[in-house]
Amino acid sequence: GRSPSHSCSLQEKSAIKIFISNYADAHGMPDPGRDLCHGNGRLRILLPSILNYTSVHRSYELSLQSQGKPCVGYRTFIRCWQESCPHIVFNKPRTDLCMTCEDFKKEINKITSDLNESRDDEKVNLYKKALEHIEQAKKERTYYNACSKLAQEHYLTLGLYNYPIKPIKPNSKNIMQHYSWDFAQQLHYPYEDQQVGPIYFKTPRRAQLFGVCCEGLPRQTNYLIDEGDFLGKDANTVISLLDHFFTHYGLGERYACLTADNCVGQNKNNAVLHYLIYRVLAGLHDNIDLSFMIVGHTKFAPDGYFGLIKKCYRRSNIYTYEDLIQTILDSSENAHNICQPSRNNGITNNSEQLVYRNWSSWLLKFFKKLPDITLYRHFKITKSKPGIILLKKTIDGEETEIQLLKRDVPFGKNKNFRLPAKIKPKSLSLERQWYLYEQIRVHIPNAQDKDATCPKPRKPKPKK
Repeated sequence: GRSPSHSCSLQEKSAIKIFISNYADAHGMPDPGRDLCHGNGRLRILLPSILNYTSVHRSYELSLQSQGKPCVGYRTFIRCWQESCPHIVFNKPRTDLCMTCEDFKKEINKITSDLNESRDDEKVNLYKKALEHIEQAKKERTYYNACSKLAQEHYLTLGLYNYPIKPIKPNSKNIMQHYSWDFAQQLHYPYEDQQVGPIYFKTPRRAQLFGVCCEGLPRQTNYLIDEGDFLGKDANTVISLLDHFFTHYGLGERYACLTADNCVGQNKNNAVLHYLIYRVLAGLHDNIDLSFMIVGHTKFAPDGYFGLIKKCYRRSNIYTYEDLIQTILDSSENAHNICQPSRNNGITNNSEQLVYRNWSSWLLKFFKKLPDITLYRHFKITKSKPGIILLKKTIDGEETEIQLLKRDVPFGKNKNFRLPAKIKPKSLSLERQWYLYEQIRVHIPNAQDKDATCPKPRKPKPKK
């Protein structure tokens, strides 16, 4: 039948979804547990625990009132939120981020509430499994912390009183170093610290943030990539970023210990493993260890540095890409957060511009795929065993060897060889350029900043 006159229209539902997504981009942080089960297949975005549905709905009302538009009621707003954005939730103090831990807790509580003595053995077994899971997570955390501490000790042996300014030649220092990396939530600009108004219902210009933390210093290099320069969150992007980092920001270590989260598309895949084997065969490292922490227990160093950036971002007025760069630089004292832009600018003395390459296809010519890669969490590559990867399911588990080399390789120490073909990002579509010019430009007060962030497109607007 016909919908009642007071029902929520599709246009209002769409506006609520856009508002909540943009609000979460400004105020939320990705779930450190990286557990997709909690978010129904999507990575959860956690809003600060000081916020609640009432405060967000109030911001929604103020945004529409400033435009002279009607808004939906509180209950309708919450219902639309839970239908369209169930992955955006409020963080709870002392919430367990691990789905496995939560499942154990629920099952044990359920059995306890039944008051059925015949299920006591089942309860004991569940409790035992839960303790084993927690103990294994503690072992992985202990190993991660030990690598960070050892990296700090090795960095001190270099005798450097300041951070290195010039790139250090790869594999030139007899030290171990620990690096960890991750993508952060994308940043929007323009953005204002007192942002209430129609821009919450629009899609501002976006920038991706990828951080590589050198835990021996400690310092994090943050790659700020404008949406027009971004290739996508895939293996080629991650490898290109890591290759640029090791070339321009690495400490020249012979032994690299690496840590990443369990995202298969970005990190835990054959292309990344092939790239690390390539680095050892090419003489860029002698030994590389790659570890993935247990899902739900993956909070590590990059999260802390991203938190500093987000804190500074929320308190800033940002209208241009250069303002974003300055926000990252201002987010920490003593230059613990540095910025590597994806384009040339006048703020940072950035090294050579980031170049994307088709690493995955090129590496597949020389290396075989590792079957059942998701079953393993620890991978080791050493120059004494060319092309062989050592695998472990747990840090204290049994080690197995697999040869992944297909054929002779053209790369090696002091050898000249051709790198993979370059990949050029597609840049902004004409439709997106006109959207920024017509919808976002009005929210930037300064004329020069308007032209920097939302310039008028050179080609006429495409017809719908």
